[in-house]
Amino acid sequence: MGPKIIDIAIYATAALLAVSVFLPITSLPVIGDVSYNRVADIESYLVILFCVSAPILLFLDKAKFVVASAAGVWLTLLFPAIRDLFKSDDGGFLSKAVDKASGAMQDFAADLFLNIADFSWGGYVFLIALLGFTAACIIRAFK
Repeated sequence: MGPKIIDIAIYATAALLAVSVFLPITSLPVIGDVSYNRVADIESYLVILFCVSAPILLFLDKAKFVVASAAGVWLTLLFPAIRDLFKSDDGGFLSKAVDKASGAMQDFAADLFLNIADFSWGGYVFLIALLGFTAACIIRAFK
């Protein structure tokens, strides 16, 4: 594969990943269809920002740095799990309750990627776009 084909793959998967943030990832009985944007609003826009940064880096002839875009997407998606690894248990009951309530939707987003069996059609599109974007960025950075 030549660099031009890999560049086209990065453009296509970046666009698909940015759009799939708004697709229904899963369906919950009471809530209905849930997209990643609905669950983690700020994180979804960070994913879109990192997706857009890869084609910009290719346009600026900085192909070696596109792997940073893929790493940024993965760090954004895994941020709730990483945050929980380093969280201390200090604090009173009220602070624990506030942390639990504010992080419930973000924890749901982190756990959702571990339960692929619960995906809706948009979840599979998101997962395929994520894996394709990651693979294309890594291949282009090291080719």
